[in-house]
Amino acid sequence: MPELPEVETIRRGLKPVQDRRIDAAEFRLPRLLLGVKADKLAAMLRGQRIQAVLRRGKYLILELDRDTLIFHLGMTGQVTHAPKDAREDDRFRRTVTGMQKAVGVHPVDAHTHAILHLDDGSRVQFRDPRTFGKIIFVAGHDWQDHPRVSKLGDEPLDLKVAPFLAANYPASSSRSIKSLLLDQSFLAGVGNIYADEALFDSGIHPKRRVSTVTPDERTRLLESVKMVLRHGIKHQGTTFSDYRKPDGSSGDNYERLKVYGRGGLPCRNCKTLLIKIVVAQRGTVFCPQCQPNQHKRIVRAEGRPPVPNKRTAAEKKRATKNSVDKSFRRAHT
Repeated sequence: MPELPEVETIRRGLKPVQDRRIDAAEFRLPRLLLGVKADKLAAMLRGQRIQAVLRRGKYLILELDRDTLIFHLGMTGQVTHAPKDAREDDRFRRTVTGMQKAVGVHPVDAHTHAILHLDDGSRVQFRDPRTFGKIIFVAGHDWQDHPRVSKLGDEPLDLKVAPFLAANYPASSSRSIKSLLLDQSFLAGVGNIYADEALFDSGIHPKRRVSTVTPDERTRLLESVKMVLRHGIKHQGTTFSDYRKPDGSSGDNYERLKVYGRGGLPCRNCKTLLIKIVVAQRGTVFCPQCQPNQHKRIVRAEGRPPVPNKRTAAEKKRATKNSVDKSFRRAHT
């Protein structure tokens, strides 16, 4: 799923569309639209100019003369800007799941669900093979009051860490620290990729309880979040399969990831094999050496009794056999 660095890269790449007029609009999959019907939206957009291209969390926003379009890219959404003279290779290859993969960089195919035709002959396209994305129409410019946007937490890039933690960190929570990072009402824009990277950079195990993370560790983690997001933006996002920059090319951050997507490979710091587990229903990769799970040690330090180890089936069987043997010997002595 495109996260903050990917959406920010798209925003920056769409600067050429500012001040361009929308001559026509096509919406080919009406169920992706929220707040308006396809034919009505196309009519309302015609003649409006794109005043600004903005971002809030993982949302891409086009502010127009009178109204606003908000794009959420879901898992596989792409927003590209095809110049007037763009020529597409109309060949496609099929993936193992049966989806089409375009050979060209600005495909118009079965997965292209929206096209804005601009006055200079170029076009803005929204393509989403898995159709989890959304296009939200907001009348006027009060898009920050839309329910999907108003519930978002703070933007992490320019965050003042100490005041933010004092006001927002749920110090008594028993949830995992990774699930907190993924909570968009806590921080807007952090997803699975950059949560794993930030936890690794700060040396915190992803399953640590929020309540066991010390104040110093919280500060270090938030600084790591800012660092990995800026690093992702610098290298124009992470492309595994579907994410594309507005010019249709891939991001350059994949090769620079420390842990995400590298389960079973050596840690780039200590050469210990990275482990992949599931945390908050997401695949999670961490280094057991660089990110030790200190939860049990911290719980015992607080005076709580340790949780007894569960016996394996073999141990239970041996214990039962020993008990039977002892009873037999007592009965025959």
